[in-house]
Amino acid sequence: MKFITLVAALLVSAAAVSAAAIPVHVKDAVALQEEQIQPQNPAGEPAPTSFKSYIVVFKSTVAAQSIEKIEREVSFLGGRIVHRYNTVLKGFSAYIPGSVVSALKTNPAIDYIEEDGTVSAL
Repeated sequence: MKFITLVAALLVSAAAVSAAAIPVHVKDAVALQEEQIQPQNPAGEPAPTSFKSYIVVFKSTVAAQSIEKIEREVSFLGGRIVHRYNTVLKGFSAYIPGSVVSALKTNPAIDYIEEDGTVSAL
């Protein structure tokens, strides 16, 4: 758990440092790259209780088409993509059924999957 906290702190620090050094017009373009996804269920129903929120991070060498294919598969299997990450890392956050998480962990394109949660500094 301390390793995850350290990695999260480093990512936040790196993002803060790089954001301060980027011109405003570039920051706006980068912000447009990260897309907030609308829930798949138009009624706004909460995810089933058997679903948990996960962050899925891809290897840096994975093509965008491969990521999109995996996102479609997750949605098809009942998951709900909540947010895409494109700036500091390639990935997404989603509510995913446990059986789908198990299958994703065997995918060679995925670097790691973590259950989403609150991270705090020491």
